[in-house]
Amino acid sequence: MNDLEHLPPWATPGTLNAVIEIPAGSAEKRQYDASSGTFPIDRRDGTPRVIRFLPYPANYGFIPGTRMTKAEGGDGDAVDVFVLCSALPSGTVVEVEAIGIIELLDAGERDDKLIAIPVDPALRTVDADDIHELPQAARDILVTWLLNYDPEDGAELVAVRGKADAMATVERWVVR
Repeated sequence: MNDLEHLPPWATPGTLNAVIEIPAGSAEKRQYDASSGTFPIDRRDGTPRVIRFLPYPANYGFIPGTRMTKAEGGDGDAVDVFVLCSALPSGTVVEVEAIGIIELLDAGERDDKLIAIPVDPALRTVDADDIHELPQAARDILVTWLLNYDPEDGAELVAVRGKADAMATVERWVVR
């Protein structure tokens, strides 16, 4: 089985590969396990993590080939991504266009969330070139969800930034 973490981050110049871990509408926190190539439910203190706020408002996953290193203030994981479209199954690799980034601090570490839309028009449910073109209510839903879905983490909002900052973030964390 291919190791999804080692796919290239760039699908084509200007677009990214996104690996979906958690379909939109799910309440189960899943995380890719490279050793088995599966998406088991994440565990905290031995207990399966189930979101007790609202289910995921968008498909959630990661940009392969990236790592937000702890030595540079990151959380040690790949860059996270919300893909705005109908639910996609865990394990789907979708070509996306980044439109913005929600910058967060989680337990003192950067845990930014890229916001993206599929390149394939058949998958799109919104059209925007930049996160600031989304309706304010959509941005508010994403930010509110991220700040409240896991009260143990106590995430703090740093900023909501546009497409250029999103792409610069991906470039910064590409594994070389």
